[in-house]
Amino acid sequence: MEGSAGGWSIRKVLFVEVVTLGMVFGAALLWTLRHLLLELLVSLVLAIVAEPAIKLLVRFKMRRSMSVVVVFTLLLGLVAVVIFVLSVPIYHGIANVIVRLPSLVKSIESHKGQLASVLVKLHIETYLQTSSVKVTQLITSAANPAFLAAKRVLSTIVNLIAIFILSVFISLEGPAIVRGVLTVVPTERAYLVRRVVDETSRGVTRYVLGNLLTSIIGGVVVSVSLSFLGVSYAPLLGLWVALVDLLPLVGGLLAGVPTVLIALIHSTTAGVVMLIVFIAYQQIENHVLNPLVFSRAVKLNPFWILFAVLVGDQLAHLEGALLAIPVASGLQVIGRVVWEEYSKRLPKSSTDNLLTKDEDQRESDIHS
Repeated sequence: MEGSAGGWSIRKVLFVEVVTLGMVFGAALLWTLRHLLLELLVSLVLAIVAEPAIKLLVRFKMRRSMSVVVVFTLLLGLVAVVIFVLSVPIYHGIANVIVRLPSLVKSIESHKGQLASVLVKLHIETYLQTSSVKVTQLITSAANPAFLAAKRVLSTIVNLIAIFILSVFISLEGPAIVRGVLTVVPTERAYLVRRVVDETSRGVTRYVLGNLLTSIIGGVVVSVSLSFLGVSYAPLLGLWVALVDLLPLVGGLLAGVPTVLIALIHSTTAGVVMLIVFIAYQQIENHVLNPLVFSRAVKLNPFWILFAVLVGDQLAHLEGALLAIPVASGLQVIGRVVWEEYSKRLPKSSTDNLLTKDEDQRESDIHS
């Protein structure tokens, strides 16, 4: 054909250009819809976590549609109860922090106490004084910020409702979708698809439930310890620790630093005790709880866990960091299944020849 160069015909060039443009357009479309895709991914994870409870009710002869309604209604009620129980102490805690911040700054400015002298040397009192002024200005002219905050809260509530509804529909239609995919996939591949779906859902469920359990334990330990020491805002700080500890590996450190500082402001003894409590709990969590959660649930190396969290944070901030490990677990399952299938099809003689060639090459490199 005329116009060909080096075996590349005009038709091939046009095909490559169309494919390239399609890939660029697809990438741009995915980036534009990234927030929607993130909500869909959160909904999928929530539906996967709810699936064991739904299957349990189905075993008791309850229809799947009714099981989905019961499970998600109970989940919604549990969230509402938690919010209702924690809303009052959180509100009073935040109000007390705002009210007591100016007096705290004055106490530090007067250089009273051992903690105050340390804060003065570290120039933290300047930062607190500036923050106090900003908080006061924010309270006195809070019309616009309050409107923006209300708008943001309303947007968050709408997103949460959308995620909840999507999760319900995924739980209702998920089995039918999987069956539809399996009918299209060739018979020899259907088993692999089913295996990937089952292993991924099992790993994600174990990880999410295990991570929630360790976070709740951490929040309860901190809240009880602070209450025993007489530190103010114990429920608020316990909730802070429970939420931040959801972040794998780095959550404990991020939660511990401000909590210990607030306990140190209350008294030196409280600060030292809370530091010991955090160190002890982190050792238990890192060497006992987390290995049970990460190693058995998602089977990921700690390096890849940290790498996945950092990538998720760069792509989608906090939501991406929280979803990074479930996504990485799913990708790992896919890679493992594909590799096992490839290894089965690879003749044993070919594998032995490859190993022999590698050993011969290493020996020649050593002798040379």
